[in-house]
Amino acid sequence: MRGFTGEQITILHNGLYLGPANMINRPGNTFNIASIEVLKGPASVLYGQGAVGGAVNILNKSADLRQSSGQALASYGSFDTISLGVGGNLVLSETLAGRADVSYHRTAGYVDDAGSNSFNASGALLFRPASSLSVELSVDYLRDNLSTYYGTPLVPATFAAEPIRGILAAGNGSVIDRRTRFTNYNVADNRAHSSQFWPRLVVSWSPSDALTLSNTAYYFHAERQWINAENYVFNPSTKLIDRDRFFVFHNQDLVGDQASATLRHTVFGLENTWVVGVDYSHLDFIRTRGFPDGDSVDPLAPTRGNFGPLVERRSPTRWDQVALFAEDTLKLTPRLKLVTGLRTERLYLTRENYNVDASFNASSSFRRTYKPFNWRAGLVYDVAPAITAYASYSTGKDPVGSNIFLVNAAENFGLSSSRQGEIGLKADVLDGRGSLTIAVYDIERRDILTQVGIDAVSNVGSQKSRGIEISGEMKLARNWAVTGSGTYVDATYGRFVDPNYGIVASGNRPPNVPAWVGNVWMSVQHVAGLPLEAGGGIKYVGKRYGNTANDLTLKPYATGIVYATYAVSPRLSLTGRVNNIWNKTFVQWADIYYPAQVMLGEPRRAEVSLLARF
Repeated sequence: MRGFTGEQITILHNGLYLGPANMINRPGNTFNIASIEVLKGPASVLYGQGAVGGAVNILNKSADLRQSSGQALASYGSFDTISLGVGGNLVLSETLAGRADVSYHRTAGYVDDAGSNSFNASGALLFRPASSLSVELSVDYLRDNLSTYYGTPLVPATFAAEPIRGILAAGNGSVIDRRTRFTNYNVADNRAHSSQFWPRLVVSWSPSDALTLSNTAYYFHAERQWINAENYVFNPSTKLIDRDRFFVFHNQDLVGDQASATLRHTVFGLENTWVVGVDYSHLDFIRTRGFPDGDSVDPLAPTRGNFGPLVERRSPTRWDQVALFAEDTLKLTPRLKLVTGLRTERLYLTRENYNVDASFNASSSFRRTYKPFNWRAGLVYDVAPAITAYASYSTGKDPVGSNIFLVNAAENFGLSSSRQGEIGLKADVLDGRGSLTIAVYDIERRDILTQVGIDAVSNVGSQKSRGIEISGEMKLARNWAVTGSGTYVDATYGRFVDPNYGIVASGNRPPNVPAWVGNVWMSVQHVAGLPLEAGGGIKYVGKRYGNTANDLTLKPYATGIVYATYAVSPRLSLTGRVNNIWNKTFVQWADIYYPAQVMLGEPRRAEVSLLARF
């Protein structure tokens, strides 16, 4: 997002930060989700450390007092993919309602023996004894086994009998051999499992029209396990694939409380809205890991084998984080608003490391206190009743290395700092039949380290990102709508020289960041006068680089999707969908921690689903 990846994009769940996204986030089932909010650019004023590129907020379905309703979903698709879901809202009385949603997803995956499955159950109980008071108790449970496909190895062109053309270009001439396209190089007893349990209590009270008080108390517990061979390196001398071994276990307990007050009043006769609050959390996080010896296997017929014995090293991490935040919206004129905000916090971090024999490692253990302060300011101007322009400036802070869970004793630095300037325009056009949004931004993140290997970081003076985003939708006819978006970003590193790895990357583009991305989507309702909706879309992803040296080029690709939904009855609909309709082979991601392999995207997949509403 906006030239940044990984921990520079914060993932929130129901507005709460549960930890670094690249370590704790899981692909939950969409059946349990009500909506997803995207906030682009530095969002540390709202959500604390991290959020340089932006924030994504995933919102669960919640209970409401309007009416009872229910939904059921069943789908089946390619690669033996099954999705099931059932849920609904039940109004128990004028003041009490409950909701429950349960879903299950399973797929064999498009790589041999690299399937995944997940079970998600969520529920909520809403009590609203008066219009001014609401109390909601909710819980979310997720258990999953993720796909353990970590990439397809690059091989010399002289070895590849069936090189796949047009997907990448490596400086050393390496290619992907089609014979290995769906081969799994992981060990047979691989694992990527987690379970998490998350209750929340949200109370909102409005003692008057001018004042609203809210409080969210929560507890989050998660256990995660990865036991895999993840690194696959073609050895030119033996013509075998050298595999590593890596395992890590997480045990996470997070308890927190977020309270805020919203005050609507006047200042010198001007309308004004204040939001002030406090955010507190306590974390206990135990990370157990190890790097046992690896082995070598045949590239075309790998003997999967087993992982082997686990030799553990424990690293408990604790934090106490407290923050004060404030936001203000002042209506300077009927058409002009001034929006400001600030957040100041203290993060008390403790890291303990233990050796293989369980003895305490004092030299790598430490305590550290971070004191970030962030602010933002902006103007919003109604140019016309249907046109709004805005300009904003915001700052952000995040750990200098990979994420706050992995900061080590040698990284005795303050937080990296970032700033963004942005201007934009939002407009309704053609008498409301269309809309248009344009944003232009400039971001700089300074004083950073970037990870260049699985256990190595390198100093990078800064990372800059400038770009433009355009999105819009248009109703071409009564039943015919088109939406589209496109972005251009110029993202580069500042001073970046790493003599240990022979990398001179100053001015290079960060890995996996395309300059151009675009998509267009069309839908037509009541096709031929039938209760039929049909449509499709195309997504384009431009050229990217697979490493910081920029000598592995990932070629542009475009994928298409088509669908049709037929309303069998007002409460039952049947949908058919085909993803990647041209069966395009493309590189989806290049993990810089595993530079000798890339992750290939999913081939064509068809599915059919039934959705019932009752």
